[in-house]
Amino acid sequence: MHTSITVGLTTCQWQSLEYIAEDPKDWFINWAQFRANETAREISQKYINHKIDAGQAITAIGTSAMVQAAYDEKIIITAKENNETGIGKTI
Repeated sequence: MHTSITVGLTTCQWQSLEYIAEDPKDWFINWAQFRANETAREISQKYINHKIDAGQAITAIGTSAMVQAAYDEKIIITAKENNETGIGKTI
C-alpha cells in the first residue's frame, strides 16, 4: 500500500522553508520518511519485546509485518485511539 498526502502552504510558509532547505518539498518528504522509518523500528522493537516477555513465538518477519502484527494484536494503538481513550503512547 502507498499513501500520498497533499500539504497546502502559504507563500510565507514556503519562503520560510526555503530559508532552511534548498528544496522544501524534498526536505519535507525526507523528513516524513525518516520519521516513519524511525517509528517503524520502535514499533518492531515493542512487538519483539512483547513477544519475548509473553514467551510467545515471533511470527511476523520484517518491519512491515511486525508493524501490522503490533496493530492486529493490539500491542499498539493509533495516536487517534490514544487521544480518544487515554491508553497507549503518542509518538
